[in-house]
Amino acid sequence: MNLTLSLATNGGATAKKRKLLRDSVVVDDDVTTSCDGGDRRHGRVARLLLQAGRERVTAKLEADDDRLRLLHLLLASVSAAEAGDARAAAAALHEVRRRASFRGGDPAQRVAAHFARALAASSLVVRSPPGAEAEASPPTRAERFLAHTMFYQASPIYQFAHFTANQAIVEAFQSGGRRRRRLHVVDLDVSYGFQWPSLIQSLSAAAAASASTSTSSASHDGDEPVSLRITGFGTSHDELRRTEARLARFASGFPSLMFEFDGIVDDGPDSVLRDERIKVVDHDATVVVNLVLPGSRSSMTTGTRQKARSALLARTIHSLNPSLVFLVEKDGGGGGNNNATSRGTGRSSLLLPAFTASLRYFSAVFDSLHECLPADSAERLAIERDHLGVEISDAMACLDFNSNGGDDDHMAEPSWRQMMERSGLFEGVELSTRTVSQAKLLLKMKSAGCGGGGFRVVEGEGGRAMSLAWRDREQLITATGWRRRRPSIDHHEARVHG
Repeated sequence: MNLTLSLATNGGATAKKRKLLRDSVVVDDDVTTSCDGGDRRHGRVARLLLQAGRERVTAKLEADDDRLRLLHLLLASVSAAEAGDARAAAAALHEVRRRASFRGGDPAQRVAAHFARALAASSLVVRSPPGAEAEASPPTRAERFLAHTMFYQASPIYQFAHFTANQAIVEAFQSGGRRRRRLHVVDLDVSYGFQWPSLIQSLSAAAAASASTSTSSASHDGDEPVSLRITGFGTSHDELRRTEARLARFASGFPSLMFEFDGIVDDGPDSVLRDERIKVVDHDATVVVNLVLPGSRSSMTTGTRQKARSALLARTIHSLNPSLVFLVEKDGGGGGNNNATSRGTGRSSLLLPAFTASLRYFSAVFDSLHECLPADSAERLAIERDHLGVEISDAMACLDFNSNGGDDDHMAEPSWRQMMERSGLFEGVELSTRTVSQAKLLLKMKSAGCGGGGFRVVEGEGGRAMSLAWRDREQLITATGWRRRRPSIDHHEARVHG
């Protein structure tokens, strides 16, 4: 069973791309010399070309210097705040806000503006630094949904995460055998539900094919329709109802699939632990836990309670007896794993590394979006303001919360992957060649209109991890699959013969 890639492609994109490449190579008549042409003219042209090249390089270096200066000022502000120098922190942040622009032509200007606003709204540096303008009103629900939708269509980041996860889910469901007809997905951050239409389509196609096979072979294995139940955690009852309505409306077009959605409001870091509904599992169903880009709000808890909660959450997931736990997590979203604190400030000494990682991640995302959409694009501005800007604010609020533990037990939030590894209950699984090839196919399809193929797939850990990277920078997001750890042979024999 293969996952259906429901992506629109432009059949003439490759030809247009080649023409654009040809048109971009400008040949000056003065460069072309005849057989009897003079070397002096050729030498003069060569010197002019060399001078022009140097001027272009100089201009690029100056632009790069401006970008680096903005990012260094942000780091200096956080570093000074971490050291307890409020005046220096405020001065650096003020300089960022003076230089940066939400509508600037360079992505570094824009990402710096969003980070400066988020820092000013938190207590990570200072509140209301000198010269700070009034904060813009937050985007409406409709604006956030529209920005999320536009980002989903423009950038391959979310599509890479969703199609990769869905392919692994399809394979886990298929491995249950032809008699396993029910799939239960526990999605710990369902968001707008954009991940699930392609899975619904693929499961329906497989169910129709199975029914056709059973009819021709006089078998009744395919008589029972395939059912998909999604238990999704979301931010509000209203948003969950809207997500359910969208998915139910889409699923209604596939009569060979029975669809059910159960929304649960994520009202705090312990929602998953408290809610009994996720523990009601159909033992005849294939159970999958979906952790695709889980939101930062779920990490707002500190101290030794965080360590205990992580262990309990891992045990809760383990108790569902999942065939697969699929995780796609941002690389460099912040966080750490020790409890050191800075002397005299009560802040985590991991604040600056965590902030730096977050800044690098969003800088790469802004750079990639800058190449995916035109410089004067209203869509790009809306995405950066109403989606990425909100994500930056959420990340800084989470970092602010976790950096103010104020006691020796404080520790930064471990990543979901660290939680899985430390629990001792799960082991990583190798991603299939089909999963990897689907990811590469997606990028090939998207590269015609986004960044000229600047995104790339990076495989690692012996095939147990796959990342999406932007150009020569570090990975943006990484996908891993997990299953319940199997008892070792020695342990099994000890139980049998003990």
